[in-house]
Amino acid sequence: MIDLQAIELIKQLKARYFRFLDTGDFAGLQTVFTEDAKAHFKGGDYEFNLEGWPALHKFYVRSITPTKFGMHHGHHPEISVDGDHATGIWYLQDVFYNLDDNTTLSGTALYDDQYLLTADGWKISYSGYRRLFEEIQPRNETSRITVKPIN
Repeated sequence: MIDLQAIELIKQLKARYFRFLDTGDFAGLQTVFTEDAKAHFKGGDYEFNLEGWPALHKFYVRSITPTKFGMHHGHHPEISVDGDHATGIWYLQDVFYNLDDNTTLSGTALYDDQYLLTADGWKISYSGYRRLFEEIQPRNETSRITVKPIN
């Protein structure tokens, strides 16, 4: 039998992940991960392996700043639940602004996640993506950002 309640709760968990990421809410972001969570992110010219919340926190604090921020959308979840463990594949579409080097990244990726049901609800125990495509463009000198999500 398909556990629709668990699937819905995992969808909400991933939605919170994206919201916390895009708003730089690192305290909120910690609530979606297990303390020993692992991550692996692979793009065109980067690859990161992270182990444990302290390493993830350091990565996110360095990556999401008042001058580096973006929009991350997760689509088309494929979630499988087996008791208190689950897996998920998500299609990522994102735009990331880096005002430090005056570029905009647009891309897609496939997230492969693992989830664990804890006393506090579902948590991400592993998250990783590999880019399907990534385009980095210089920002136009007349481009303006009038509101930023990170202060």
